[in-house]
Amino acid sequence: MNAWVLALMALLGSLGLAQKPLKTLAWGSYSLRIEENEGGQVARILLAGRTLVEVRDFLLEASLVEVTGRPPKELLLTGYSGGAHCCTTHYLFTQEGGLRNLLYQEWGDGGIQEVRDLDGDGRGELIALWVYAYFGDLSFAYSPGVYRVYAYDGMAFHEVTRKFPLPALQAMRAYRKDFLKARSSGDLLGMRGSALGYWLNALVIGQGAEAKRWLMESAPPEVRSWLLQHEEEILNSVSALPRSYSRALPPKR
Repeated sequence: MNAWVLALMALLGSLGLAQKPLKTLAWGSYSLRIEENEGGQVARILLAGRTLVEVRDFLLEASLVEVTGRPPKELLLTGYSGGAHCCTTHYLFTQEGGLRNLLYQEWGDGGIQEVRDLDGDGRGELIALWVYAYFGDLSFAYSPGVYRVYAYDGMAFHEVTRKFPLPALQAMRAYRKDFLKARSSGDLLGMRGSALGYWLNALVIGQGAEAKRWLMESAPPEVRSWLLQHEEEILNSVSALPRSYSRALPPKR
């Protein structure tokens, strides 16, 4: 092969342009390329053909979403590690104040399900799912998730799930229906997983006490005892500050 061809290939490789991309995306004055890379994929953010940022994962997806309320939209990059169930990582890049990463979050089995402006202020809220994988010895198939909503105020992200309860309410209804179905068939693991999902989604929108009351009245003893056994862990997982169940004074750490 001619020396100039080798030199050109080396130059293209340094610029992130050595192979046909799986996906390209125009993003204002920047562009994104996703390519195959050493058994996985690499996403490159480029300016004038030069690579500025690289993100590597097993599988990568990209979309443009409005989070700051100012054009251009933000770049949401989703990485998936592969394997049976795990794991999802989100990178949110913005051009506001220069190219920078606005959010990096490892979600385990969950992740951002949707970015949508829920209150009409021009900024999209992040609707996210947190999966309680293998909680209390549940199999993954029975592991529930809880929906939480986050908003960006121009400086920081904060939780607004109670302001926008619809995703959690819809999940509550679905888990309650699943619980009743599992109860009618005697599916113990199905009852545990759906009862947990119902309670978790109720807790994040301020309906936890009512949901617990219904479960204590509706669930068989094996499910009630399992929920109460894990109650401290369940409540602490959604509490802004950790709850203490210690009866020792002062509480033990």
